Amino acid sequence: MTLQDQSGMVAPGLDMAGPPGTVGAVPVVLGEAEFGAFYHAHVDKLFSFLSRRTRRDVGKELADLVFEQFFVWWQQHPEQAEPVGMLYRLARFRLNDYLRRRGRELTVEPSDLENLPGGMDGDEFAAVERHHDLRKALATLTEQQRQALLMKYVANLSVAECAEALGTGVDNMKKILGKAREALRQAPGMDAYNSAVTAKEVRG
Repeated sequence: MTLQDQSGMVAPGLDMAGPPGTVGAVPVVLGEAEFGAFYHAHVDKLFSFLSRRTRRDVGKELADLVFEQFFVWWQQHPEQAEPVGMLYRLARFRLNDYLRRRGRELTVEPSDLENLPGGMDGDEFAAVERHHDLRKALATLTEQQRQALLMKYVANLSVAECAEALGTGVDNMKKILGKAREALRQAPGMDAYNSAVTAKEVRG
């Protein structure tokens, strides 16, 4: 069985027939209905995340690959509490590989944080200034902090899902996100913007 959404994106790995060593050879633990429901619940969001850094056709190809790898993994780990986090961990690896081959890196961009509170109020000049200040501020963060912001604000994951995507604990992820936001707020040039967030947002 192969699932396909209206955009033409295929969810590989659901055909359980096949020779040893293929996706179909993995023992079936979860049913096709569960896989199908998960796929349809997350395919559009994953495609949006991947295509934000690539062309749409590349985003589609990467999403197909990510789902194929994810479904193999999920059959072997049906007890996983945060499967969405693992889906995006795989997506981050695949997207990073694609970008590195083209001399780029996967990181958070100023435009990804444009919805943080404060700053612009429709003023185009202020928007340009804030974009410039955000880029300089992001350069002061650690790579781990930038990746945490990427998962939180670009992939729109919960804190628990961010933790799984980056291979750390939930409490540590809260600390990473909190320190990243604080570092942005304290960075030179950012004092004019109300980029502080509440504890409720940190809990995510």
